[in-house]
Amino acid sequence: MKTNIKLLFAAALLALYSGCSDDIIHKQPLDELAPATLLQTESGFRSALDGVYGLMKQDFNGYSFSIYTIPEAISDDLLASSDPNDYSFDNSVESLYPLTYNSATGAIEGFWRISYQAIYNVNTIIKQARSSSLKNKDVFLGEALGLRALLYYNLYRFYAPAYNTNKTALAVPYRFETDALLTIKPRSTTQEVIGYVLADLKEAAALANNTVNSYRISKTAIYALMARVYHETADYKNAVLNANLALADSRYKLDNTLSALEKEWDKDESNEIIFRIRFEKTETAQTAALLAIPVYSSYPYSVSDDLLNLYDKNKDIRFTVYFKNHPFIKGSYYPKKQAGTRTTNAAAFDPGNIDLKLIRVPELYLILAESYLHENSNSAALTNLNKLRNARGLGDYSGNNLSTEILNERRRELAFEGFRFTDLKRLGLGFTRTDGTGLPAHADRFALPIPQTEIDRSGLKPNPGY
Repeated sequence: MKTNIKLLFAAALLALYSGCSDDIIHKQPLDELAPATLLQTESGFRSALDGVYGLMKQDFNGYSFSIYTIPEAISDDLLASSDPNDYSFDNSVESLYPLTYNSATGAIEGFWRISYQAIYNVNTIIKQARSSSLKNKDVFLGEALGLRALLYYNLYRFYAPAYNTNKTALAVPYRFETDALLTIKPRSTTQEVIGYVLADLKEAAALANNTVNSYRISKTAIYALMARVYHETADYKNAVLNANLALADSRYKLDNTLSALEKEWDKDESNEIIFRIRFEKTETAQTAALLAIPVYSSYPYSVSDDLLNLYDKNKDIRFTVYFKNHPFIKGSYYPKKQAGTRTTNAAAFDPGNIDLKLIRVPELYLILAESYLHENSNSAALTNLNKLRNARGLGDYSGNNLSTEILNERRRELAFEGFRFTDLKRLGLGFTRTDGTGLPAHADRFALPIPQTEIDRSGLKPNPGY
């Protein structure tokens, strides 16, 4: 049966690729927005923005799988199974996890392609909103600018070295709404990309509102994303400012019971989620198979002991929510966190969908803790760390190495959400897994290869090491 399933997904992937444009960045995608007719009404702007979120749902090596599986496969929180019957839908165990990925790797090309298709659509919306006379055009403009910043930040995160490592290194081409469709635009530097992202977010924050729910980019989500970018680039003062602005929104708060945390990850119900890509029960993608596929009895990844040993298994309410005993390997656990059951149909061997939770409240407390510590406000750092620890069933931290504990808490709380990869990069750390694979600090392979299709079509310079 598993062989037939693999063939089914391979056929679907081939069909997806066969419908792609001949160019990724410089030609408009197949789902052109027709702005002359669509973006003349507020409902048209709403439909166009929802279409961008729809693009971000694409799987089979597109955005929705790759946003988590690429960074998680290139880190030390997971160990790939050696059982040939265990497989991942995106083939991450075949090239990403062994660190043998190259410019032709499907997920790497797919994430780039979908991101730039979404950016083209966002730029169309931004261009039309700037000249629109509609009453609420600024609200749509703010949401679109926030989306563009998010899309570019994730492209930077994947395809460029860390800002703190090399500000002049080549990152990705940052295309604006004023760029001509076929204009060749070279790769911007990491410093330029971060500057453009922050400029978009600052403009967006002044325009956006909080009338939307967590399924769309809100003003609060924009503040939270700004806090993330400032934190990553070591601008801790502005990280504190924006994290506090985001936490001022009383709609979002920490869950503090086991049942609430279970609902967040199993049923997508939580006040912790500030921004998500929402999947309805009727949608046919399979995001609940991101890192484990229990309904197929396929467990391509187990959890590393390094990560497991960071938890107090008796007190920490996250342990049973994030991990589950491996059914075939005694003493081993698989990553349960991304295997929600809200839309699962086990009888039909359908893993179903989970919402892609891209911005959550706990991250903001961790940003505050680390940023306050760097700003020499140890008391404020400890206060924010303890708010999260207490919500997760742990007592106040009483050790003497606050810096290490904050980073350990980031690893505990944000496991399997792609943050470990980013933290290893920004902190200049390497990793070695128990199976001997890994990357040294500042390795070129922390920046993914520019897809060969893009190099061939646009003449972009490849990343070092590929």
